[in-house]
Amino acid sequence: MSKIIKIVPTTQLSESFINISPASDFIPDWYRKSPLTMNNEDAALIPSLPFSSYSTYKKCTPFYDALSSGYMVYLSSDIEVINNNNSPELVWRTADELITTHSENQWRGLPVPEGYFPFVFKWQNDLVLKSPKNYSLLFLNPINRFDLPFQAITGIVDCDAYEIATHFPFFIKKEFTGIIEKGTPIVQIIPIKRDSWSRQIEKYDEKKYNVKLKEYFSTIKRSYKNNYWFRKEYK
Repeated sequence: MSKIIKIVPTTQLSESFINISPASDFIPDWYRKSPLTMNNEDAALIPSLPFSSYSTYKKCTPFYDALSSGYMVYLSSDIEVINNNNSPELVWRTADELITTHSENQWRGLPVPEGYFPFVFKWQNDLVLKSPKNYSLLFLNPINRFDLPFQAITGIVDCDAYEIATHFPFFIKKEFTGIIEKGTPIVQIIPIKRDSWSRQIEKYDEKKYNVKLKEYFSTIKRSYKNNYWFRKEYK
């Protein structure tokens, strides 16, 4: 039985437009168009380097898992970014409040990512997200989306107890001006179960490690996906 994240509108307008969908709906075009093998090779392995293959990152299942796991909050309207005397101005045409700002006192001392304006904006969210008991929600910039002109600040919220809408602070790239189109993913949401953890450091076991290597390399194509991977579902 699947776990359920409840989405609860806080306004009449947000009830008519739920801008949260599975992350798998937002796989970018650059990923879809990327080749599966280097130089479109038909062979799987590089003859001179049999431990290596011609596969590109597109066959990297962990990369795709990161892109497609959880849910995405996406823009409900176009946003235009204007450089106003080296200060970003974000504007839109709809009546709803899509972006607010943090005062400088709130983020003073926070390192600014290189290449971004030293201003913290905030995506406004009018939806309460209720996670199952003992589950928190990880909010972060859409994973592996280095093409996006903003960088969300990561946070973890215990949404099984906190039943107020969570908003999402972010930075804007200095070099970007133009329109961020509606439908653009702005924040990724991944449920995480709260558990107590401790570290256990074991001794190196050469025999055991070599057995694991042999198991992995005994399969030529998609060894990780075919032998170790578990499907994740978000609907």
